[in-house]
Amino acid sequence: MEATEKALVLRVGRFREADAWVRLLTPSHGVFTAFAFGGLRSRRRFLGCLDPLNLVLFSITSDKRGAYQRLTEGTLLNGFQALKRNKALVGQAVNCIKFIEAIEPGADDGRIAFGLLVDLLETLADQQPEGDLFPLLFRARLIFTMGFTPDFLSCSRCGAVLNGVGKVLFSVESGQVTCSACKSDNKAVDGLARPVTVGALRALDWIMRSSPAQWSGVGMSADVRSQIFELIEFFVAYHLGLQWEGRNYKKV
Repeated sequence: MEATEKALVLRVGRFREADAWVRLLTPSHGVFTAFAFGGLRSRRRFLGCLDPLNLVLFSITSDKRGAYQRLTEGTLLNGFQALKRNKALVGQAVNCIKFIEAIEPGADDGRIAFGLLVDLLETLADQQPEGDLFPLLFRARLIFTMGFTPDFLSCSRCGAVLNGVGKVLFSVESGQVTCSACKSDNKAVDGLARPVTVGALRALDWIMRSSPAQWSGVGMSADVRSQIFELIEFFVAYHLGLQWEGRNYKKV
């Protein structure tokens, strides 16, 4: 690899006195680790670059055998300082980064993940939103953008547009909805299915089509939030094999 590319710094660690390993997310290569030899001492090549939550223009090369990637220099593009001064917002950003690291998007999904995470960090820094919904909305939006795009607003059996205030069934396996009329017809629903209100499905449909800049000030009832959280966690566990345990995502 020989490239000059924008990258988000996810994590940084020391492995020798002056050397660092850097976990990165780039549009072209997704998540990977590169080494900054002498990076912890160099004020010229990596000035202000090697901190988590930084957007940096890095020059990246491979060693002669192609065994690892090396950062040769970097230019800080955005340190998101307003975000870093707010501990609550940093916590939300770190939660989103842990999700990115857990799913490890590669070259195919790198552009999607990178764009969404940059939008998220810019929104947190610029708008300073209250509440703690952003990690949930981010997980939902990312998996939908990566190709898991259910039709939340119509029944997969009869095609009817969902309305009313009752509960319907959402199949986590197929991503399809069964309306109240069809589910009462004693027809089996494929795979793991959860009861959910039409209001929660409308909220999920909006999330699927929204951007982080639209999330500030979004209000949800406790019931809708609980339903969305449960569905997204089931969806992530079933389709991505991940479950939140302690402070990290674990393979299930």
